[in-house]
Formats: sequence, C-alpha cells, structure tokens
Amino acid sequence: MEQLLVCYSGTIALESGIRQGGILSPVFFNIYIGELINSLQKSDFGCHIGREYVGCIVYADDVLLLSASVVHLQRMFDVCVECADKLDIVFNATKSTLFKVGKVSQEELDTGNLYLGKNLLCWCNCLKYLGMHFLSDQCLKVDINPSVRKFYASANAIYSHTKFLSEFPRLSLFESFSLLFLTYNCAGLTLTNEEVRKLNVCWNNVNLYCKIFATNQWESVQYVQFYCSRLDFRNIMYKIQLKFCRDACKIDNKFCYLLVF
Repeated sequence: MEQLLVCYSGTIALESGIRQGGILSPVFFNIYIGELINSLQKSDFGCHIGREYVGCIVYADDVLLLSASVVHLQRMFDVCVECADKLDIVFNATKSTLFKVGKVSQEELDTGNLYLGKNLLCWCNCLKYLGMHFLSDQCLKVDINPSVRKFYASANAIYSHTKFLSEFPRLSLFESFSLLFLTYNCAGLTLTNEEVRKLNVCWNNVNLYCKIFATNQWESVQYVQFYCSRLDFRNIMYKIQLKFCRDACKIDNKFCYLLVF
C-alpha cells in the first residue's frame, strides 16, 4: 500500500494581491471570496427565491446584500465583518450605502442605525451598481438618464469627426460605439414602455437617422431602417434579450433557469 508523503513549506508572507488582468486571477479571487459567500449562506439571513439563497450577490469585488428585514440586514453586516477579519478584507464604508425598494421606499424606517463594523451607513435614493443607476421606488426602477447622456456624448463626438464619411460607414460607427450605451445590460433589466420609447427616440430620431440621412424629426424613419436592413431600438433590445435567454438555457444550472423564467 502506497503511503502519502505530506510536506510543508516555510512561512511565506503575501505582500501583494492577484495580478490585474491575469487569466487565473478570477479563479483565485472566487476561491478567496467564497468563504464570505458561504458564511452568509449558512447564516440564512437575507432573501430567498424558493429554496435558493439570493441574499448575497457578488460580482468581482462588488457585494450586494438583499434582505426583507432591516434586523437581518444588520446581522448580515456582522457576518461580513467577522469573515473579513479572518480573510484580512477591509470593506470601504464610504462606498457602501443602504437602498430601499418596496412599500416603505419613501418612508423613514424607525429601526435604529445600521453599522458596517464601527462605521455608520447612510440611506440613499439612487444606487449605482455595475454601471447602472437604480432609483428607490415601489419596485426596482432603472434610471436611464445617465445612459442617454453618455449616448448623446458618444454620438455627437462620432458625428463631428466623421463629416466626410458616407452614410453606411458612419452608421456602422454609431452601432459599434454609441449603441452600447443604450443597450448596456438591457437583457437583465425590466424597462417600462415609456423608457423604451425614450431610448427608441434617441436611437431613431435624434442622433442617427435624422442627421445621417437628413430626415426631419416628424418623419418616420421606418422606411430608412427597412432599406438599410436595420432594426429599431425596441427590436434590437428584444434580440439581445432573446440571445441572453438562449445562452442561459445552455448553462447546466437550475438557478439560471429560475432567474430567466
């Protein structure tokens, strides 16, 4: 019977973190941050979808805690602080905020203050997460105004520097660079008809087809889009959402099916 030989190296001091942009960096970080996620899941504090725990959503170093109870939310903070001491993690309390969604979104909660360690956290009416802005309301509401402003800035910059290009190369530049600001994360968002209409106006009338093809704002651009083999923004958004659902169905993970359907 073979014997397993175990050897231990000397103590090594880690003076730097994972390399930015490294191929293995996401894997190493997932292993490192996994203990925090497991600790929150074992505590069972936070929101659930059925039997699936969704109280902690993590993307890279951005941690989002979801709780229907303010008391449980404070206990989740305590779990994070306790786990951070073990992992030598320092949470930036100045970048951490409290955000309300639901019937009490516009009310003052008489539950005392919430702390992340010794740092007092403040409530906010606007939350920026992964490049998107959300507003506190009866339901989770997306603020599309920052995306619209970025779209205008990008489209105007391209238009002013491509005056001597023909229509189709200029349109391709708009589709490659400016359209991304309007469609960013649209596969995971629920937009109202008014918000979709506003984004559709930006794409169809204001910056692109009116300027490139010299049409008036009151004229329909549907025929121009048809003969250019282009879609309006609404159908572009539907196409992205359909691709997202199709790709999610290929993933062998029951939680992905739960979120998509």
